[in-house]
Amino acid sequence: MAAKVKPGQLGIATPFGELLGRSTAEMQSELQDYVDMGVDWVRLDIHWSLVQPSSRGGYDWTLVDRVFDAVEAKGIKITAVLNNTPDWVGSTLSSRADQEAFGRFAAEAASRYDNVVDHWEILNEQNKHGISPQNYTEVLKHAYDAIKAVDSDDVVITGGTAAVPSTGNGMWGAVDYLEEMYEAGAGDYFDAVGYHPYTFPLFPSDDESWNGWQMMEDGIRDTMVANGDADKQIWMTEFGAKTLVGGVAVSQSDQARMLREAVDLAEDLPWAGPIMWFAYQDSSFEPGFGLLDGNGNPREAYYTFRDLANKDNGPGGISMPALGSSPIAAPGGSTGSAGAKDIQGTSGNDVLQGGNGNDVLRGNGGEDVFIGRAGQDRFVFRETGVGDAIKDWQDGDLIDLRGIDAHEGQSGGQGFRFIGSDWLENARDLGIYIDQAHNKTYVQASVDNDREYEISIVLNGVHHLDASDFLL
Repeated sequence: MAAKVKPGQLGIATPFGELLGRSTAEMQSELQDYVDMGVDWVRLDIHWSLVQPSSRGGYDWTLVDRVFDAVEAKGIKITAVLNNTPDWVGSTLSSRADQEAFGRFAAEAASRYDNVVDHWEILNEQNKHGISPQNYTEVLKHAYDAIKAVDSDDVVITGGTAAVPSTGNGMWGAVDYLEEMYEAGAGDYFDAVGYHPYTFPLFPSDDESWNGWQMMEDGIRDTMVANGDADKQIWMTEFGAKTLVGGVAVSQSDQARMLREAVDLAEDLPWAGPIMWFAYQDSSFEPGFGLLDGNGNPREAYYTFRDLANKDNGPGGISMPALGSSPIAAPGGSTGSAGAKDIQGTSGNDVLQGGNGNDVLRGNGGEDVFIGRAGQDRFVFRETGVGDAIKDWQDGDLIDLRGIDAHEGQSGGQGFRFIGSDWLENARDLGIYIDQAHNKTYVQASVDNDREYEISIVLNGVHHLDASDFLL
């Protein structure tokens, strides 16, 4: 089984030619910004049509070498997309000869980049491009066998299907396509499923059936589970939102919110893989999707990405005991009982459980999980962080944030101010955001003026909190 990737870890889906740029200096400048932004992954095409334009010729890897070597030198992991058929191959890949030719292309690419690439995606949005699920499955089998013959530990990802709700007009619905792939025998020939959960103008948390994220959580995931692939992840190899007028578009602030919401949701889904944001900068091909506009000016989503991506490299999730099991104290702490107890966490990732009294549970750093159990409990936070969770909030409990300076840019300790469901704007803002579709409530706060949160606490369930639920 392929090694799991931390859910929601961020990457950039960059068209190959755009990263190649007009000069080496331009490409190096963009890659350095990736490093500064905290990018973990770059999803890049290897265009079959570029490296093997003639059936009689060999392979020319010159341009691919230039880009892949530069990315590797920056320490960023590559997800390579084997894509774009040359003119001498049928675009639907329906003949056995074409399918075998693709397998040879995959073998050559895997051998060439054996020490550079460990993750391979096979085609892109093939459900929109006339390639039947049955023909795609044959292509996938040839590519899988070829790549695994070079390195059995490499990860093979199915081509990211477009979020098409239903089959028709020359396209296959994303769920229909995956179901037919399984029927054609694809299940043993991939390590992860690729999917593009675009949602705009909706947000990922909206529960409309045609929402790309909802289709992923329901149809795509359910199909995998039904076919025995519950242990495989879904890699979101493209996700983004258009901001420029013309067609369906959203505001800059909504684009940023969609990114943050997608990461928040993915982090709670153990089967979720990375999210590859499309794209880094606007181009004439796809204007409006970039973190930067066409002139290189950052949009709000740029700062959101940078904030999230520089925080997603920590340890993975915590394995939770079931509620109702024996109480577990955090290391160095004491277990709650019928009387009130003061339960201390460590600086690591702890699980703190109370008992039957009015307990005080103190997180002292790390990504902590709080389970208060009975009584009116106080959950104490002393440091900023985005990975804390309260599993069983109930009326009468309190969230204590008095140990955190709410404005890092001012001298002295500043308290937070409750702003309800308004969007964070300034230091000291503390907001509450309810995700009805996923039965969660988010407590988020900012300690500077960059409009991004530095504190995020997720509560299981929908809770209409107000200022009286906090010590600020």
